[in-house]
Amino acid sequence: MSGQLTSISAHGKKRTLVNAPGREIVGVSYARHTAYYFDNLVGSDQAPPSPKDPALLKSIDHRGKVRTIADLAAFERKHDPDGKTVYGVRKVSKACLAQAPALRSKGELYSHPYSSAPVRSGVYVGDAGANAILHVDRRGKTRLVKALPAEPIKITEAVRQLASESGIQIPDCMLGLTYWAQPVPTDITVKGNWMYYTVLPGAPGESLATGKVYKMNLHTKKTYTVASGLNAPTGVAVDHRGGVYVSELFGGGVAKVVRGKAVTVLPAAMSADVEVSGHQLIASTDALGTEGKVLRARVQ
Repeated sequence: MSGQLTSISAHGKKRTLVNAPGREIVGVSYARHTAYYFDNLVGSDQAPPSPKDPALLKSIDHRGKVRTIADLAAFERKHDPDGKTVYGVRKVSKACLAQAPALRSKGELYSHPYSSAPVRSGVYVGDAGANAILHVDRRGKTRLVKALPAEPIKITEAVRQLASESGIQIPDCMLGLTYWAQPVPTDITVKGNWMYYTVLPGAPGESLATGKVYKMNLHTKKTYTVASGLNAPTGVAVDHRGGVYVSELFGGGVAKVVRGKAVTVLPAAMSADVEVSGHQLIASTDALGTEGKVLRARVQ
């Protein structure tokens, strides 16, 4: 991993703001002359990951001053929001489960903050390891906003085939049952009283068109599905009219949600994130290649 945070001018000039080779620098957001990001040891070149590995929320202001706000791994070790959640196949006979015991587990002690959304009260965080949305205030105090519920996937022959290709063997007795996948939050954004977030169900869901965009009222926590059937959604943005855009890592590029369906507006390979400002759309693409790209397009 390059471990870099880079600013790009309107003319394409690049400037390195953070340089931490071998670490994971992700979840960048910007507000009021300050950029926010995560400096993760989990997911970096070091292995194996440990619950003790720091997962730091940091900020860098327009003067280049870096501040560490909170360690999300410390919150995970203390609270573990999904620690009692049962993932995998829940309703199954003991004899059937004995054929594939790995297909049932509880949430692990693991923090991997992956998306941020700054607001006046602090920063909202999507933790892709904790499977939760958190809020960190300006003093670094962290609280749980929502522990995301597991995502149901029906085990069909097609699902079994995909799982087999990933080295996961599903026995005949589990065909037709429901597999409860980890609800991995990949991006968040806030518009007024609403938070929009993307969920990429964990294995085997990342290989299926099972991703979703949700919106949650930040006061009541009531949550609605905005779009489903997405191919690895990893970025979400909302324009000034309330239009929702989503980047699909394994889909056709960047799509706009129209009546609950994703309609591609910017064809691109491995589109990892999207932002919209006015009539301008910015997207990162070729995310899994050796050289990623940042594209700009005009939207209505």
